[in-house]
Amino acid sequence: MKIIRKMCGALFLLAVLLWGCGDEVVYQLKEDAGKQQDVPAAQAEGDAGAVSDGETAEEPEKSTIVVHVCGAVARPGVYELAAGSRAEAAVKAAGGLTGDALEESLNQARILTDGEQIRVLTKEEAQNAAAAGQEGVSGGKIDINTADISGLVTLNGIGETKAEAIIAYREAHGGFKKIEDICEVDGIGEKTFEKIKDSITVS
Repeated sequence: MKIIRKMCGALFLLAVLLWGCGDEVVYQLKEDAGKQQDVPAAQAEGDAGAVSDGETAEEPEKSTIVVHVCGAVARPGVYELAAGSRAEAAVKAAGGLTGDALEESLNQARILTDGEQIRVLTKEEAQNAAAAGQEGVSGGKIDINTADISGLVTLNGIGETKAEAIIAYREAHGGFKKIEDICEVDGIGEKTFEKIKDSITVS
């Protein structure tokens, strides 16, 4: 009987020890599991931070531009327009062209840039410039081999776009040999030539 009681006592003590250790083992397992879950979360945050740090913030594009419209318009001044607007929109914002405006002096289809000035010449200003002997004027006629844009646009039917085309052509081909050669320029045909033939010359 004594042996049995001792055995029972030993078993009871062992059970108590196992019960205590069991709680500790369970707690340890839970703690380890929590750490394993925390590690990916921390890594994910770190990865997200790395991507964020590596990104370069792009500057927002301007949605509007500011231009100065002057010359032969109804209301000269500074106007704010939508980005990508053309010169025509600037002229409308300024109240449109005046009666003495030389419409051909401005390419109204041109896309505007922020901060630029749009100047519309009057017919008198264009004539005075020619009479004053500006570059490209010879004997009262416009020399299509030397005239700049302001001189070329005084010709009937020649706007800024055609004037630029004339200059580009003569630079590419070494100038015009005779006035009829101007018909080789893109946008200038026989009808335009008939309008300007008495007002142009070549040096």
